[in-house]
Amino acid sequence: MMARICRRAVLPALILVLCLAGCPTAAAASFSDVPENYWAYSDIMEMQSRGMIQGSGGKFRPSEPVSQQAFLSMVCRAAGLDDRKLESGSGWSDPAMAYGFYQGWYDEEEITATTRTQPVSRELAAKLLVNALFPEALEHAQPAAAFQDADSISRDRLPYVQAAVGLGLIGGYEDGRFDPQGSLTRAASAALLCRALTFLDQDRPEAGASLQVPVLMYHDVSYLGSGYSKTPEVFKKQMQELKDAGFHTVFFSQLIDYVDKGVPLPSKPVVITLDDGYRSNYEYAYPILQELDMKAEISLIGAAMQYTSWGLKWDDVREMAASGLVSFQCHTYQMHGDYTDEGGRLGVLKAPDESWQEYVEALGADTVKALNLIESKTGVRPVTFTYPRGKWNTMAEAVVTSLGCRASVTTKDGVAVVRQGDPSSLHLMDRIGMDFLNGSVVSVLKQYGYKG
Repeated sequence: MMARICRRAVLPALILVLCLAGCPTAAAASFSDVPENYWAYSDIMEMQSRGMIQGSGGKFRPSEPVSQQAFLSMVCRAAGLDDRKLESGSGWSDPAMAYGFYQGWYDEEEITATTRTQPVSRELAAKLLVNALFPEALEHAQPAAAFQDADSISRDRLPYVQAAVGLGLIGGYEDGRFDPQGSLTRAASAALLCRALTFLDQDRPEAGASLQVPVLMYHDVSYLGSGYSKTPEVFKKQMQELKDAGFHTVFFSQLIDYVDKGVPLPSKPVVITLDDGYRSNYEYAYPILQELDMKAEISLIGAAMQYTSWGLKWDDVREMAASGLVSFQCHTYQMHGDYTDEGGRLGVLKAPDESWQEYVEALGADTVKALNLIESKTGVRPVTFTYPRGKWNTMAEAVVTSLGCRASVTTKDGVAVVRQGDPSSLHLMDRIGMDFLNGSVVSVLKQYGYKG
């Protein structure tokens, strides 16, 4: 059932991430078989420039029918999943099929391993596009124009055709037919996608001011003296240095409000993150934050809570959350480990012997479990996904974003930059690892290019 959940609330943000981040700046190369006077020339060039379509050998083959798997792949890219580098060979479309099915865009019997190479019909294309990009349109769909062959439109796909026609995405032919079972050509698919994204672009905010926001990464704050451990004295010294230098700690939710709504951030904002959920965060780091009136984000591993000797207890979490100084984010429920020596997965990456459908279902279920758990204990749903070991792929980004994670962070060293009106700037944010750096934190920031 989890795979069929409708995720309408976060869909616009997910689409904007791709629209803003996935458009190359270089002009698209022309295709030798698409002259400038071709009816869909501008649509094809626009979709190529956005990375939605591609040709082969300098040709686009505009009059050829587009297959079910190829159109589904295009829709995935339009909806926020760049699947082009996830798989190759005969199974190149497996990621798109897995993601589309997980999101509920199509039923199991509509696109199968044996039919996916067949041409996509016009009515199936309408269903895929509406489910992926305009699910809310189904609630307001009006009866479509009286096509001569209206009785030929499949009953279960009729609402999608009505919605697509109502949005102006697709129409009938001059002879009054819709031709629901007719094949969609590659040129027509480009035009259809271009109209869909142009429609969405109408509500896209213009990118505005940008701001450097260092995100500092810590783990254990204790006297362990090994691994990712920092003594409370050093942690306090670094926090005090930030405070004395005029930095103001902020939450990820404040960065989201800055990007989405233009809500101002305090001068010299900085995010303090503590990964994994060590109990030392409560015993040592939290009192320091209280003393200095500073905020921090703790990313929790759901399965580690209550059940490990080193993990936080829920009473600790609730107390810190109630203070207003600590917010809690998602670090998976049980996908934090490295099982590569056993042939298993690394963090949230796909295991070698796992199908793409199994992977998407597992990642989605794990993420939902973690998000629900943290929300049930704190009353606040996490908005940020912290990638274990900083490992990610485009499928993971699409899945966690579709589940409501408006921001994500890696372990790549660098200073994050957020931009108003650009939700992509909240994703895969750089951080600066501080676990083994015990000197001046301000000097470290300058070393990584901070100019504030």
